[in-house]
Amino acid sequence: MAKLSISKAWEESTAFLGRESRLVTPVALAMFMIPGTLFAWYNPSGDPSKASAGLGWPLTMFVLILAVAGQMAIAGLAVGWSGSVGAALSKALRGVWGVLAAVLLIFAPLTVVLVFAIAIMIGGSGITDPTQITAEALAAVPGLSFLLLAMTLVFLFAAVRLFPLSVVGMVETANPLRLLSRCWQLTGGHFLRLLGTLLLFLIAGLVASFAIRTVVGSTMELVAGEPQPFNLSALVVALADALISAAISAVSAALVGRIYVQLSAAEATVPEVNREAP
Repeated sequence: MAKLSISKAWEESTAFLGRESRLVTPVALAMFMIPGTLFAWYNPSGDPSKASAGLGWPLTMFVLILAVAGQMAIAGLAVGWSGSVGAALSKALRGVWGVLAAVLLIFAPLTVVLVFAIAIMIGGSGITDPTQITAEALAAVPGLSFLLLAMTLVFLFAAVRLFPLSVVGMVETANPLRLLSRCWQLTGGHFLRLLGTLLLFLIAGLVASFAIRTVVGSTMELVAGEPQPFNLSALVVALADALISAAISAVSAALVGRIYVQLSAAEATVPEVNREAP
């Protein structure tokens, strides 16, 4: 089993970001910040179902695809991509479908099971009218809280075992089944360290987004009014939120890349990062 030092990976990733900022910054702008800003400016509520013209979910998926591809490209750069940034983005956009398919193979069945289990529990409690489903009514359903907690832990376990998915999809294979097998192999024996790292970035992202929306959102509401689609208030909040999110995404992608280097270091051969001409 390969040794894993999160502190070493952190030092390497921050050194890489400082050294190669001219390569990472355009990727972060194009794949994280600009799409995130434009979408939040169009839909300040953040709820795809409330977006105008019925474009909320399609645009959400589009932004998600770009973000995953951006993380793949930066992770590849952090591992040692020897081609151009354009070639890295091109490969990431081709491989992103395999990564997304791998995610669906794991999380779609879990979601279906969760939905059916919740429906059965709600029906068994005597709630048959959808209008009766409220937070108070759900809290009174026997065992529902335990089910949600258990499924949250299952989802979290799966997320940890898929920790290096983006970089594996970038430098090794786009086959969803092979991606899942490879991630499972790489993360074996390192669950707690990877869990702590994943939780750290999740908490950092949530806290940063909440702080931006609270501080900047409140300020802009006083100065320019409540955020509405395409108004000044929504634009400033969207820019601030997207900037912080892009920074966190870039750092986390680089860290995943450097962690992958350690996880695969014990192998006789490490997959080539760049199989294409620049």
